[in-house]
Amino acid sequence: MRAWAIAVVAVLALSAPARADALSDFKAGTAKDCLKCDLSGLDLKHRDLSGAQLDGADLHGADLYAANMKGMSCKGCNLNQVRFKRGDLTGADFTGASIQDGNFHAAVMQNAVLTNADLSRADLNRTDLRRADLSGAKLDTAMLYDAEMSGAKLVGADLEHAMAGTARLARADLTGAKIIASDFRNTNLRGAKMSGVVLDGSVFDHADLRQVKAAKSSALKALLRWVDLRQADFSQSKLDGASFYSADLRGTNLSGSTFTNGELHRAHIDGANFDGVTLTGTSMPDGTTHN
Repeated sequence: MRAWAIAVVAVLALSAPARADALSDFKAGTAKDCLKCDLSGLDLKHRDLSGAQLDGADLHGADLYAANMKGMSCKGCNLNQVRFKRGDLTGADFTGASIQDGNFHAAVMQNAVLTNADLSRADLNRTDLRRADLSGAKLDTAMLYDAEMSGAKLVGADLEHAMAGTARLARADLTGAKIIASDFRNTNLRGAKMSGVVLDGSVFDHADLRQVKAAKSSALKALLRWVDLRQADFSQSKLDGASFYSADLRGTNLSGSTFTNGELHRAHIDGANFDGVTLTGTSMPDGTTHN
């Protein structure tokens, strides 16, 4: 027993200086890896951290402006209030990281992994998130204005109160995502997977929703005015109180949905499937109200 205790003490004695050396080397710029290190508040602008291993590190408040973070691993890191502006995070892994109030403005994040990351209130305006994985990520009140997110994966993501005007999400996977009381005006969601998505109270005016797969979704009191919904699938959905004013619904599948007290005034509905739809109190394209 005594020998075992001595061995444990020896290991602990060796590990502390090793971590201190790693931290010193990282700060000096002679090393990239620093697992579970306290790197909070560091000035890392333009730093080459490509392939760095920083899992579990604390970098809150650090400045990584225009840094090279390609393939960096920072799983479970504290990245709150970190500035990543104009950085290259291609293929970086931030699984489970806390990145509240992070600034990613105009950063390149293609194929980045942000599964289950907390990006609450993050600035993701003009970011390149093509094919990034944000499944289960928390993006409430995040800013995604003009972000390029084509092919991104946002399965089960929380986008409540998100501001994503003019974002491009063509062919993105938003299955089961929550987009509640959010601003998605002028977005491109053509061909996106949106089954089971919640769009309650959100604004999608002038958005491109052609060919989206949104069966069994909810869009209660959502604004989808002047939206292009040609060939979209919103079957078996809850659309009560939603407005499709002047929307293009040609070939859209709304079968089996509830759509009471809604608006279809001036909408184009040629070829749309309304089989089994409840339309009580909804204003029709000609201005009359359905009984």
